[in-house]
Amino acid sequence: MTEQSALFVPVSAAETAVDKYRKKLDPARTCGIPAHITVLFPFMPPDAIGSSHLELLEEVFTASSPFDFALSEVRWFDDRVVYLAPDDPAPFVEMTMQLMERFPDYPPYGGAYADVIPHVCVGESADVRAMRKAASRVAKRLPITAHAREVWLMVGSDAPNSWTVRRSFSLGQ
Repeated sequence: MTEQSALFVPVSAAETAVDKYRKKLDPARTCGIPAHITVLFPFMPPDAIGSSHLELLEEVFTASSPFDFALSEVRWFDDRVVYLAPDDPAPFVEMTMQLMERFPDYPPYGGAYADVIPHVCVGESADVRAMRKAASRVAKRLPITAHAREVWLMVGSDAPNSWTVRRSFSLGQ
């Protein structure tokens, strides 16, 4: 299987509310990706990431200050994806935009979508009834407050539990 890389803000504060549902409804969870907000996926092929790329990533993330955020609403992308939305998506979008300036060959989601919509996935491409049930149950646990302090460069494939943290970048100086 082809390895990929991604840049994620881990959201461990959401794990207790969503992990039970993600295990059944989110293929990313099966691959070993924890609850997160995507900053950039797909990123470079893992074997192409060199020290100069890591330095550019470090520059972007040290220029972004740590911040608090809340996940307070359940939303949907059609009937395909149920997710939790941050109250203020701007800090996540800003990081993505900064990365797009430095890595224009790697647009978010391969350029498939016009807008960057930060989110924590609860379920994707699963049974709609099961996702609606999960949405209802997770909504009762909102809001979830969290603190973004780092971005993980993760690598892996579609194989179960294949994704691992290759490097962690702290936000701010």
